[in-house]
Amino acid sequence: MNKKIIKANRLTGEVTPPPSKSILHRYIIASSLAKGISKIENISYSDDIIATIEAMKKLGAKIEKKDNYLLIDGSKTFDKKYLNNNAEIDCNESGSTLRFLFPLSIVKKNKISFKGKGKLFKRPLNSYFENFDKYKIKYSYINENEILLDGELKSGEYEIDGNISSQFITGLLFSLPLLNENSKIIIKGKLESSSYIDITLDCLNKFGIKIINNSYQEFIIEGNQNYKSGDCEVEADYSQVAFFLVANSIGSNIKINGLNSNSLQGDKKIVDFISQIDNWNKEEKLILDGSETPDIIPILSLKACTSKKEIEIVNIARLRIKESDRLKATVKELSKLGFDLLEKEDSILINSRKDFNKINNNSLVYLSSHSDHRIAMTIAIASTYYDGEIILDNLDCIKKSYPNFWEVFLSLGGKIYEYLG
Repeated sequence: MNKKIIKANRLTGEVTPPPSKSILHRYIIASSLAKGISKIENISYSDDIIATIEAMKKLGAKIEKKDNYLLIDGSKTFDKKYLNNNAEIDCNESGSTLRFLFPLSIVKKNKISFKGKGKLFKRPLNSYFENFDKYKIKYSYINENEILLDGELKSGEYEIDGNISSQFITGLLFSLPLLNENSKIIIKGKLESSSYIDITLDCLNKFGIKIINNSYQEFIIEGNQNYKSGDCEVEADYSQVAFFLVANSIGSNIKINGLNSNSLQGDKKIVDFISQIDNWNKEEKLILDGSETPDIIPILSLKACTSKKEIEIVNIARLRIKESDRLKATVKELSKLGFDLLEKEDSILINSRKDFNKINNNSLVYLSSHSDHRIAMTIAIASTYYDGEIILDNLDCIKKSYPNFWEVFLSLGGKIYEYLG
């Protein structure tokens, strides 16, 4: 796998973060379900977003890709010529594309397959399968990277575990309003990542769909609703902003443009986490609950490692079913830099009270991205704290969410060299 040497001291300059991937996925889908043309501004064509665009086109949406906006017409979505023709949706490695479109693809009777790569189909889908069994919807694995769906989504009651992924709930919230009868989604246990549901509900409301939210324990969905077209602009992504905010908090000086301080994005919590760590002056261990913000845990762990405090980030077992076992990968790679981390079943314990022991000061150290975009970007920011040079593999994995991240890194003073070893 291609390796490069990365190094940075203090990143300085100005950055405009990419648009929120979570919001953009949702706007693309909602626009593709509305009759009429919608314009979505502030676009970044990451691999995940391209997967969703191509998927909605397979269901009949007309989507024109411009440099920084999309024109989407959903007038032909679910047209008969797009149904029951053994279409294939390639989700690449996008869990959002797969889980959002799994039920949506069978709003009308359809036979369609979903393909993916990497660990995509190792991530759980049972929350759908259990409900599909109830409503006699057929599904079968063609191979380890392809599933065939055959059937039609039915109105009714759907039970979803709250601690697996909010993506299952979002997929149903998009789909059920289009059916003839009323439906209900019942959440079993405590709902984690509720902020992602807030983003979904906000998107649905923008496009004319009304949902009754009963304290995140059940969602009442009236049938026979229609999506309304409209224009919208995607705000900056706090999941990506987190890297620059942490960089600033450990010594860099980056001006960050375009943040929405009133954002519904759960990853805005990174601002509070940084403040909590910086202002913690007690002798006992600081405990941070990461259950609502799994995507920022790797970069939050780096912040904790530099804090000279004992910190445990808890309730993060779901990191194990991301693009990598992100909990294990975070501990393994940051430990190679001399930080003191302990991997637990559903938490990371960080003891940075002792003096930070940089490995063989100014030496080369070999790190792996684990083909995980968030691990790679965390390591990039870690290079601002590490005196030596880091050899990193698979820098291209950042294309999943932030295609021009390395260009931004270089523009802020980071360095990337060819590794000839």
